[in-house]
Amino acid sequence: MGMKIKKAKIKDLDVVIKMKMEMFIEVGSISLLQDNAEKKIYEKYKELYQDGKGCHYLIYENDTVIACGGAVIKEDVPFCFFKTPMYGYIIDVYCVPEKRRSGYASKIMEELIKWLQNKGVHNIKLKPSSAGRHLYEKFGFGDSGEMETWL
Repeated sequence: MGMKIKKAKIKDLDVVIKMKMEMFIEVGSISLLQDNAEKKIYEKYKELYQDGKGCHYLIYENDTVIACGGAVIKEDVPFCFFKTPMYGYIIDVYCVPEKRRSGYASKIMEELIKWLQNKGVHNIKLKPSSAGRHLYEKFGFGDSGEMETWL
């Protein structure tokens, strides 16, 4: 049984999006998505890949994808005015339920952090699920003091 990690290409976006949808269903957020979300996600991710501002890593066991995770580079206000005018944002970290707690998400996080460092990023953000919080704390993530409200 062979495990391999690979950086996704545009041709892999269908499997990335399939896993993203499974994650949204699992965390109960699928109702937040727009109609035709999968097509819109595909187009946005394709653009990010082409611009070098987004990537995903996939973990295969034999020929089956069992885990994924992505990162994007954001350049929004106020960061666009900083000396390092961007930050990294971790997205879509997901592992199929039967393969969890096997270190796959950690392997993906290592690759994503390396990718962001190579892009010159000094700050990385993410929005953790309650289940994923421990994983991210292991990589040094902590509460940033940001607050939000839903209107």
